[in-house]
Amino acid sequence: MTNPPDLPENLPSGPPGYPHAGSGPGGPPPGQPGPDVFPPPQPPKKSRTGLFITLGVVALVVIGALITGIVLTMQGRTPLASDEKKIEVAIRDFYDTLDSDGFIAAAQLACQADRSEIDNLSAEQRQQFDSASVSVVIDEVTDIVITGDTAKATVVGELTLTVEGSEPNTEDSTEEHLLNEDGTWKICSAPAMRR
Repeated sequence: MTNPPDLPENLPSGPPGYPHAGSGPGGPPPGQPGPDVFPPPQPPKKSRTGLFITLGVVALVVIGALITGIVLTMQGRTPLASDEKKIEVAIRDFYDTLDSDGFIAAAQLACQADRSEIDNLSAEQRQQFDSASVSVVIDEVTDIVITGDTAKATVVGELTLTVEGSEPNTEDSTEEHLLNEDGTWKICSAPAMRR
C-alpha cells in the first residue's frame, strides 16, 4: 500500500464543515474561517405582513364599534343614553310610525294600556282609525319632565290630523305623556296617565 501524495496546502479537502487544507500549521488563526469556508446561510426572515394586517383590521373593528356606540348613545338608542334622550327618541319613533304607517301601527310602540285600548276597539272604531291620516313634522321635543316612571314632554312642529268627512286639524304643539315599561319609554295617552 502506498500513501496518497501530499496535497498542496491551499486546496480544500472536502465539503464545507469538514477540515480543509490550510487549517493546520500556517493556516488562519484559530476561530477564523479558512479561505474557502463560508458561514452558513441565515434562514429567511419570516414575514410579519399578515400580523400587521390582522392587527390593523382588529384596530379598525374596535374603533368602528366605539364610534357606533358613541353615535347610538348620542341618538338615545343605547342603555347609556340619558332618559331625556330616550324620551325624545320614543316620541320621534312614535310620530314617524304614525306619519308613515298610521294609528294602528304606531299603537304598537305605545304603552300596554294604549295597546289594550286599540285591541278593544269595535270594528267601526278601528275603521275610523284606519281611515284617518296624520302628517307630522317635529321641529323639537322640549320641556321634558320625568317623575319616576312617568314623563311628559312638549312636541313642537306641525301635526295635522285628517279624518274622512272633516277639515284637517293642524296644531303646532302637543303635550305627550310617557311611561317607562320594562326600561323602555313609551307614549302612553291612556286616561290613567292624564292626571
